[in-house]
Amino acid sequence: MTHPTTNRTGITHLPSAGHQGDYVECGCKGDGSCDPPHPLERNRFYPRKLMEVRHWQAEQRYHRGGRELLSRLGLGTGVLCGLELETTDSGTCLIRPGVGIDGRGRLVIVPQNLEVDPSQLTDCRGMPTDDVASQGTVTVALCYRECGTDLVPLPTAGCNDGPTCVPSMVREAYAVSVTLGTSPRVGLPEGLCKALITGHMPEEANPDTRRPPIPTEPDRRELLDLLHRRSCHCADLCIPLATVEFNGNDRTVQTTVRTVIRSNTELLDLILCLADRVNHCCSTHPADQPPRIAALWPWPDEHGEGLNQLKQTRELEVGFDRNMAEQGLEDPSDWFGVWMLDKGGARRLAVERSTSSLTHISAPVGGDAAVFATRFEAEAVSESTVFVVMARSRIGGPIRAAGTDQLALDADFAATGLTEEQREWLWTLPAGGNQDTSQGGFTDDVQAGPRSSLPTGNGLAGGELHIVYSRPVALPPRLLEVWPRGGQLLSEESPDRIEDWKSFIDRPRIEIVVSRALTGTAIASPSEWLRVWHAKADNLSLFKLEEIGLEKGEEQPRGDGTIRYIFRFRDGVKWFGRDEILTQLRSTGPERPESPLGREDPKVLLDADFRGTELTSQGLRRIWAGAPFPEGLRALPAKPTEGRTLYDGLPGELVDWGFTAIRPRQ
Repeated sequence: MTHPTTNRTGITHLPSAGHQGDYVECGCKGDGSCDPPHPLERNRFYPRKLMEVRHWQAEQRYHRGGRELLSRLGLGTGVLCGLELETTDSGTCLIRPGVGIDGRGRLVIVPQNLEVDPSQLTDCRGMPTDDVASQGTVTVALCYRECGTDLVPLPTAGCNDGPTCVPSMVREAYAVSVTLGTSPRVGLPEGLCKALITGHMPEEANPDTRRPPIPTEPDRRELLDLLHRRSCHCADLCIPLATVEFNGNDRTVQTTVRTVIRSNTELLDLILCLADRVNHCCSTHPADQPPRIAALWPWPDEHGEGLNQLKQTRELEVGFDRNMAEQGLEDPSDWFGVWMLDKGGARRLAVERSTSSLTHISAPVGGDAAVFATRFEAEAVSESTVFVVMARSRIGGPIRAAGTDQLALDADFAATGLTEEQREWLWTLPAGGNQDTSQGGFTDDVQAGPRSSLPTGNGLAGGELHIVYSRPVALPPRLLEVWPRGGQLLSEESPDRIEDWKSFIDRPRIEIVVSRALTGTAIASPSEWLRVWHAKADNLSLFKLEEIGLEKGEEQPRGDGTIRYIFRFRDGVKWFGRDEILTQLRSTGPERPESPLGREDPKVLLDADFRGTELTSQGLRRIWAGAPFPEGLRALPAKPTEGRTLYDGLPGELVDWGFTAIRPRQ
């Protein structure tokens, strides 16, 4: 039995009686399909159409031609992936598997390693010639080649004709050519990059005299079209991979002739890298930034002072970090508003620019400031009344910078708890009109005070500021510190943490510091809201996850008014020697007597919000509930808690953190 063999042309020879050679489509100069481009033709079908060979060939030619045209002109010629070229100890070249696009836009696929002798010259189809290279430079290139396969007998045409076998399939294969000389790398014309960067037509350029005169400083797109017109011609049919220079017994391989076609994702990343580089090293002036609200008086606070000041003066002083267009300041009705809300409904107050002097803020350096006055009757303010102030900015106005850029105010600052629909309804109320009671009860949704400080903004022009002035409310107790701190490695070999390590080894425990005292019921039942686990770990996963029981908490008031709670581990913990400790604090509803509630206001949950591991919310929930969890749970890794804010200004939420403890060897 004769077995198929594969040679350097990637063609499989199938021995068969009556089969002479291979069915090959491979030319050295192309077949005229690119020059000039011609319209595509496709079959038009109708009932009982007789499909002949030429019709089926036209069907293939239509789809292949369209694909190759887009590949050639849209992607270009070169290497899509792989096709790296390496030298071997014997002096041959090894071409790795890969994919390329040739000068006609055809895919050339090499599925396996291919060894080539660069001294053996070939014709353009990869067939060896009698010539051998010993001096000079040769180019190793990859070419497209077709071969016939799956031989079938052809029906005889006459009585005396013998059986003939023909290929019934075409395999799109490859060939490797080795030719004398260096193939120039396909690239941009010399001087084009310099011309595009400077934006000037080079003096040596000789434009087509049939075109209109070229302006001294043409548009860069026009300049690119003039200096590098896109040609419809085919490129070289083969894909250059490398050149080999012979100098006696020495061979030097260079891959500078190779062109790698980058994906759109890679090109976008490269463009972004270039943009960052331009901003870093080439920008002489910082880009204009949209103006922001940098100061506001009165400022809403948790003690209600801001509300009292607003009720007394009926004025708001607003400072901006850039000089503002005067029209927006003179007419604030389209972008600045004040509302009175209570249990009965809402009323929008009339706001106008005041002639009063700035007494509590001053215009920032290079910035601007204005005073806005509003009117309301003192008797209209009840115990439940809150004031909502909003500033709304849109691209193009009405409040924008006075500079030539005219950028709109960057006003983003959310601190009311009102939904977008609720805020939009407030804007629809007529300024100075009567109270609208159709959507009363907004005061239940208003958050007491902002969670961050000025200036406003997210870096983009536009957005909305909304804040609330209200009477003093009991703030929820806040989680301020945890110990051992998240992300720590407690080990006797860590000098900077040796005291923490000794303290934890002597008395294993978890400590938390909160701003205000929690209820005694919560401290006596920590397992309802605070739980600890330990596990073994390798570099990737956790194993043998076990819960550690906690004893009743100990309360230690501190001199600054905060409270430290200590929760010792119960006896009986079987340590692994190197333990990954995971802690969860769940300040979530529904509230029960054992929940972490404030002692002064037992209806307010502890404000605790920090994600200190990369475990998912569902994964944390399964661990908390004791659900079966597969071995090999992903290792934490733990994020540091030191210097981090562990609350977000709202009651409730979840905190998880982890650390590593290495116990001394027994």
